[in-house]
Amino acid sequence: MYDIIKNVITSGSYELTDILKKIDTIWLQGALTEEQRTELIELARNSADPENSYAPLQSQIDTLYTNMTEMGKTILSLADKITKMEGGSVMPPETEEYPAWVQPTGAHDAYNTGDKMTYTDGKRYICQMDNCVWGPDAYPAGWKLAEEE
Repeated sequence: MYDIIKNVITSGSYELTDILKKIDTIWLQGALTEEQRTELIELARNSADPENSYAPLQSQIDTLYTNMTEMGKTILSLADKITKMEGGSVMPPETEEYPAWVQPTGAHDAYNTGDKMTYTDGKRYICQMDNCVWGPDAYPAGWKLAEEE
């Protein structure tokens, strides 16, 4: 069995967690010595192809983000249900009408027509165009003072 597993590992055609489980199973069945088990585990870990054994980091991050977002929605929903069951009312989260200016880093977080913000000068502005990444001092045509309404 030792030679068969070693050949599979050296061929590179395996998924790391799968081969590690098989090594342990065969060892528990008594077909491998402790030394052979240790050698095969080390060889498998050192020879593992990340494409077969690990999801790319961005894929892992995306999956975690999706799971956490869904978990957050579920928690909020359950909290609302509990509050209602206990006779309370659910208050929507407060949002500031004119939140502080945040410099956009690209189109994904740019200001759009109708967006409101309080600029660094303390004045309140309403965006007059879509995809605006400039502040009122850099591009005055993109913003209108809220007091002018």
